[in-house]
Amino acid sequence: MKAIRLSLAVVALSLAAASLPSAEDGLLEDRVLDFPSGYRQDFTEYFRGDRVYHHDQTIRIYANAIALDAAKAGESPPDGSLLVAEVFSALKDDEGAVLESIIGRRLPSAMKLIAVMERRAGWDAQYPEDLKVGDWEFEVFSPSGKNLGKDTTGCRACHHPLADSDYLFSIEHLAVAE
Repeated sequence: MKAIRLSLAVVALSLAAASLPSAEDGLLEDRVLDFPSGYRQDFTEYFRGDRVYHHDQTIRIYANAIALDAAKAGESPPDGSLLVAEVFSALKDDEGAVLESIIGRRLPSAMKLIAVMERRAGWDAQYPEDLKVGDWEFEVFSPSGKNLGKDTTGCRACHHPLADSDYLFSIEHLAVAE
């Protein structure tokens, strides 16, 4: 039942996101995150699988030691936590249907983008209640690390219902990462 409520909340917030204020409207601060260029060497890959709410994508997620150590200790990721998600298109057949492995998982194809989440105290202050995500901020980069200047209101709207998991879809995976 909780999963159904969560799904309905995410759908409702995603639909509403188009009418919410954005940095492009000049209503919110346009905070720019740095691209963590050494994340593959310096961070821990803690999740690889199908991307939630995106039927034609897969994802790999990396965390810095700050986020990883806190999650392993059963604590919320503190200020300075950084997560990096590589988002891939799923492999498709000649008709455009998503291909799956023998175990029913999507197969990754080309990397589409790299999303970065960083947590710092006070970063939620500028946002209305329905876009607060526990002081996490989002940024979207090309696979080469170029900032794409994307409006991340949709990211906030999708993560907002996840207060019980520190606004993360993958908190349980982070806590057991090796």
